[in-house]
Amino acid sequence: MQISMYKIFGTIKSLYTLILLLAALLTVTIASEYASFYKLENLQNEKDIATAVYNLGRDDLDLSNIQYRGKNAMLRHESNALSGFYEYDYINKFSKAGNYQNELSKLQYAVNDFNVAAGDWYTQDQISEEELQTRKEQFTKTYNLLMTQINTITSQNNVYEEKRFLVQMGLIVALLLLTLFSTFWASRRLAQIQGDVKTLNMLEHGEVTEFSTLEADSISKRMGRTTRISATKNPAYLDSVTGISSYKGFMHEYGEKKSQKLGNYTAVCIFSIDRLNELEMQYSQEFSEALVKKVSFMLSLYRQHNDVIGRLDHNQFAILLSRQDKTSAVNDCELVRKSVEETSFKTSDGKNLTVTLSGGFVQKMSTENLDEVLKKANKVLSKSIQHGGNRIAQLRDKSTALK
Repeated sequence: MQISMYKIFGTIKSLYTLILLLAALLTVTIASEYASFYKLENLQNEKDIATAVYNLGRDDLDLSNIQYRGKNAMLRHESNALSGFYEYDYINKFSKAGNYQNELSKLQYAVNDFNVAAGDWYTQDQISEEELQTRKEQFTKTYNLLMTQINTITSQNNVYEEKRFLVQMGLIVALLLLTLFSTFWASRRLAQIQGDVKTLNMLEHGEVTEFSTLEADSISKRMGRTTRISATKNPAYLDSVTGISSYKGFMHEYGEKKSQKLGNYTAVCIFSIDRLNELEMQYSQEFSEALVKKVSFMLSLYRQHNDVIGRLDHNQFAILLSRQDKTSAVNDCELVRKSVEETSFKTSDGKNLTVTLSGGFVQKMSTENLDEVLKKANKVLSKSIQHGGNRIAQLRDKSTALK
């Protein structure tokens, strides 16, 4: 069963989007745990400060008052800072639905009551023993209530830490499973796509009938699966070496397609292999045939639906192409030339040989006969060769040279 490349890449995109989302959620839980650490540290600081205030004693009221005022400010600061840590405790905020904020309010009330009672206890005013005892009891009571509230929040935080741990474990397991699945599944699918691309790139070695993906199968059908399969099935219209259309087949295919709607700009470009005669004398016939086959194949790679390609003569390869404008047509011809230039051809003695093409490019007007256009393109090709080859000459270049 064939699969779709579009669906594969769409699924891969969805998988990695989900992985990114899970990773973001895990990051949020880690930030929440980081805030929770400082929250517990803050609660412990509040306990230590309150205990230090409670144990100051009244032996030296002047000293006790000085220490009390400093620690009073520290206790208020720690209490206010605790509310700030809560803002980053996302898991607790989500799971507690406002309960934790209520506990913080109770803690602030307890801190305020304790500070008031501490101020009354460490007063330097002259008061009766009965009033002093009452203030001592109130001081002790507020201290115990403060310690109880701190312990309550700490105990609740342990429960929330467990919840956060379970959330983190769930996210980690989900990430691991999703990553494993996406890695093996995507690797297998991408290997299938890679195999299809390699097959399409090597179609000149033989006909292939099966592809893993729908798109590769569709492309192979449009390409005719190999360069040996011409637009026409008549062997008389095929070049015996390359398998693409001969001059006769080129003219026949043009005759079949000229009634179809072409683009805004129609042109003909004739290519020739630079120094082909020298190469044929220097190397074997097998190398020469492999060379022209490769050039023909590269020509077919840039062929579009309405284009016509063919080997018109021993060292003449033509493409009739229809594009939206002249620039697009010239660029496609340049791509053919560059592809050949950038391809290394291995000789029988194992050396890499660089082969270049020359081209003659002319526009075909709707009123012009194709034979006339081919003759013009041949003249322009001659000018390209005279100027050193490995270039696409255009009609304006020829006209300028003739002047």
